[in-house]
Amino acid sequence: MIKWAEPGYLYLLLLIPLIILGLFILYLQKKKALKKFADEGLIPILIESFNGKLFLLKSLLFVISLILLIISLARPKWGEKLQIYKGRGIDIVIALDASKSMYAQDIKPSRLQRAKQDISYLLDNLGTHQVGLTAFAGDCYVMCPLTTDIDGAKLFLDIIEPDMIPRPGTNISRAIDVSASLFNPKEETHKALIIFTDGDNLEADPMPAVQRAIEQGIKIFTIGIGTPEGAPIPESSTGGVVYKKDKDGNIIMTRLADRLLLLIARASNGRFFRTEGPYIERLIDELNAIKKKEFGGGEYVQFEERYQYFLVIGFCLMFLSIFLSDRKGRWI
Repeated sequence: MIKWAEPGYLYLLLLIPLIILGLFILYLQKKKALKKFADEGLIPILIESFNGKLFLLKSLLFVISLILLIISLARPKWGEKLQIYKGRGIDIVIALDASKSMYAQDIKPSRLQRAKQDISYLLDNLGTHQVGLTAFAGDCYVMCPLTTDIDGAKLFLDIIEPDMIPRPGTNISRAIDVSASLFNPKEETHKALIIFTDGDNLEADPMPAVQRAIEQGIKIFTIGIGTPEGAPIPESSTGGVVYKKDKDGNIIMTRLADRLLLLIARASNGRFFRTEGPYIERLIDELNAIKKKEFGGGEYVQFEERYQYFLVIGFCLMFLSIFLSDRKGRWI
């Protein structure tokens, strides 16, 4: 089974028919220009010296080389290789707010989609850490237990939507308790909980849950998704003009509750970040400063990248198509 590290480049293959058409048009234009500008007595000699088969070969080599180079850009991978995971790192649980208020679009394309994009980027740049994932609204659910399989964690991240959590609302206290349950209670350090939320807490005071997390040695980092000005809440992920209303028919506005998030982070000796600038890099620096532990014994399957073969063969065919002659009696 072939996997692709950068499958988006495969769309460039759609240009190949256009390139073939362009080569055919170029061939016709050359013949037309020859008849127009060459002396009538020279045309038979010039046409006779032209080798159509070599021209076809040059064109074919050029097209094949482009196909191979595009495939190499997509970085094909196949051939399973069992890897033993060893390293030093910390345990990180990411809690993502999946309440309806995360549909708000004061952060583009929406709060929820921006949070997913940032979490995906964070996962790709964390290094040797174990990562778990939870999703919360009025309740909290474990999406992925602690694992070193980052690609697996990202698969669970993609499916998180408000509709998958039956109980509406935002219960940060529940999110902290459920997320904290993923950590090893026997360990006193190397634990971090990262909460991506707009802070619009509608349930119980989360500070008792914060205190319980502190007693387990957990640092809490809060990421504020939203703006102080706020935005209305679309009824669906597609946005549009249908917004959530209160019982009096007024459109409900949701705003970033950064004060609560700041209090949670400070109480647990963590940090609060807004989605501004390169905050992910600053967050990674904070995580890397936490005391690490030894990981070992974990196994995972890795697919080996094979783009090198396509790249080398593609370049060879490209150079050959450039230097190959299309005249009779000459190859170069």
